[in-house]
Amino acid sequence: MQSAEQIASPWKSRIFVIIFVVILALLVTTFVWIVQSARTTLPQANEVISLEDAAGRIESGGVERILLQGEQDVFLYLPGQARPLYTRLELGESFTATLEALGVASGRFPPLTVESD
Repeated sequence: MQSAEQIASPWKSRIFVIIFVVILALLVTTFVWIVQSARTTLPQANEVISLEDAAGRIESGGVERILLQGEQDVFLYLPGQARPLYTRLELGESFTATLEALGVASGRFPPLTVESD
């Protein structure tokens, strides 16, 4: 006869599988959350424009405000759009000098906010 101590509980043998499945589910949930967060934060492909296109929009007066982050990242906020358009400056070039070289008059710049790293 087997004693109560020798009878293996089915839960004891399955507890590791259950813990593994729970940890795997947490990892998958975390990964999905990170991807969704990146999609709402980072510029999407249809929001990335060239410097020439940015200069044209600024010159035409179609930009409500501009945000410069760091030395290269430029975000153009358009009226009625929640997400900005994005372009990037060449390293070492100033924003105003670059756009003036592209034909934007200095008086055409909308309000400009600069954030450093």
